[in-house]
Amino acid sequence: MRIYILSLVFVFDLIGNIVGPSTQSLAALGNPGNCVLPLPGDSTVRLARADARLPQLEPQLPPLDSEARDYLIRTIVFEAGGETEIGKVAVAHVILNRARLGRWGGTVKEVVTRPWQFEPWMTRRSEMERLEPSDARYRDAARIADGVLLGEMPDPTAGATHFLNPVIVKDRRGGSLPTWARRDGLPIGRHTFYALDGHLPVHAEDEVYWPSAPGRPSC
Repeated sequence: MRIYILSLVFVFDLIGNIVGPSTQSLAALGNPGNCVLPLPGDSTVRLARADARLPQLEPQLPPLDSEARDYLIRTIVFEAGGETEIGKVAVAHVILNRARLGRWGGTVKEVVTRPWQFEPWMTRRSEMERLEPSDARYRDAARIADGVLLGEMPDPTAGATHFLNPVIVKDRRGGSLPTWARRDGLPIGRHTFYALDGHLPVHAEDEVYWPSAPGRPSC
């Protein structure tokens, strides 16, 4: 009888060791709330909901070269030249967040020169391209860009992909804002930043804050 009881204990202990790691592995994947834990003696792990998903990896920033750094610097100068340091950092991160997601282009250059996105590249491009690296504005923006790229200046926007100056935009649009800006944003200086549910606003890929123009949709 003693041998029989010990054998049962050994069997149940063995089953527990088999089931345990499976349960722990699923919990480690970030879905403990989506799983029904095994009953004693039940070696099957059942998903409580069919829409359970494994955690997604954060999109990676594409490799950056000297050209990417230069375009980042010039955009900071002309988009946030009058902003505080944190305002310039925020604009730099918006550019990198867009490059990371890939929806607006795969490089910093493609992101900032995409039509109807960053206004200075549409209206002041020749002036931006003439800016000399020896210019104090360039050097200041370079310090910001390098701090962001080196990870020394974290993203104060928590992943924003859009920003605007609400005063200027409302003036240009007769008092209204684009659809993606008709919700709470994060004010930093004269700009307001939007992350919008996983960084991508609805109906906003080509929405900007200029008045309607031929060949582009109205915001």
